[in-house]
Amino acid sequence: MSTTHYLVLSALGPDRSGLVAEITHYVTERGGNIEDSRMAVLGGEFGVMMLVSGTGDEVGRISGDREKLQASTGLDVTTRSTKSPEEHRRAQSIPCVITCDAIDNPGIVRAVSRALHGLGLNIVSLETTTYEAPVTGSPLFRLEAHCDAPRGVTIAKVRASMAEVAERENIDVEVSAAAR
Repeated sequence: MSTTHYLVLSALGPDRSGLVAEITHYVTERGGNIEDSRMAVLGGEFGVMMLVSGTGDEVGRISGDREKLQASTGLDVTTRSTKSPEEHRRAQSIPCVITCDAIDNPGIVRAVSRALHGLGLNIVSLETTTYEAPVTGSPLFRLEAHCDAPRGVTIAKVRASMAEVAERENIDVEVSAAAR
């Protein structure tokens, strides 16, 4: 009986067409299954983080051959063994989503993340983007954080804490319960 093993593969380097196809081919050619991933172009750099599953031999090949992936893509590739997602996430936690919108200014991510940390929330994923306001063209900022609130921390408590951050940082904040 084979046990499922998990590996995080991350890669970063100059963006060009075809990188997603090359990386996913590399993983599946060695027997790996992509469980979860985040890929984005930031500036002129392409970044990938993916959770890969497979047998011990399969994830071993993916990790052991990473120099081949680096040579073919020009990306800096790192791999690390990890736990299964179910094993890592707290069963007793409440998933929630925090969304913030504001005029773009430094310190919003810091203020939100520090408040969430103060409540004991675990940030599962966080994404930010800047965009232009429809009429004025002013730079706007949007943050979306998916979090796990530990036992004893209610959504109401998260909302109250985020309301303080919203007042202090002059941002609009929405907190909602989320499905896993």
